[in-house]
Amino acid sequence: MKTLLTLITLLGGLSKCFAQYDSLPIAITIKVDKEYIVTYSKNGSYIKDVIRRHKYVVKSDSIKEKYFDISLTIKNTSDKTINIWLMTCSWENNFIVNNDYIYIRGHECDSNFPTLVEFKSGESKTYTNTLTKSIKFDYPCVNCIYGPQVETTKLGLIIIDDIFNRTLDMLSYYKVMEDKSKWKMVWSNSLYLLSENEANPKPIQIPVYQNEQK
Repeated sequence: MKTLLTLITLLGGLSKCFAQYDSLPIAITIKVDKEYIVTYSKNGSYIKDVIRRHKYVVKSDSIKEKYFDISLTIKNTSDKTINIWLMTCSWENNFIVNNDYIYIRGHECDSNFPTLVEFKSGESKTYTNTLTKSIKFDYPCVNCIYGPQVETTKLGLIIIDDIFNRTLDMLSYYKVMEDKSKWKMVWSNSLYLLSENEANPKPIQIPVYQNEQK
C-alpha cells in the first residue's frame, strides 16, 4: 500500500512539473514579412562546402535559396514582471527550430553577451531575422529519398532560469545553455513553408522483376 501511495505521489509531482512546464506565461508569435529567392554561385566557399558536405547534385552554375524575413514577438501574458535570458545581439541563439530544413540565418555582432530582458505585465517586444530554407529539395543527392516532412515551422524559446526570480548569472548562463536537459521550451505558432509536394512527396515506385520461366 505504501508503495502504491509513493507511486501516486511521484506521479502527482511529475504532473505538477509538466503542468508548470506547459503553462509558462509567455507567448511567441512569428509572421513572415517578406519571402524571396537569393541566387548564389555554386563555387562560393560557403555554398561549395554545403554542396560537398551533403552531396547535393547541382548541374547549373548557381543555386537558389529561399529566404523568409520574419518578425518574432515575445509577450509576457502574466500579471507580474518576468525576465528572460537573451543574447544582446544574436538573440536567435536562444531559439531552436522544430524541423531540419529551416534555419535561422543570424547576423554579425560587434558586441554580444547574455543579458536578462525585462518584460512588464502584458508587455511585448518584437525582433526581426531571416529564415533560410534548405536546398535539399531542389538539389537532392543521388539516390536520396525524402519521406514525409514535418509540415510546420515553429521557433522555440529556450528558457533556462526562473522567469520571476533569477538564479543564474552571466557565467552560469553558458553552462546551462550547454545542458539541454535543463531547458524549458515555449513554442511559437506554426508557419507552413513547404509546398505540398515537399511536405508529402509521392511514394517512390520500385519496379519488381520476376525471373522469366523457361
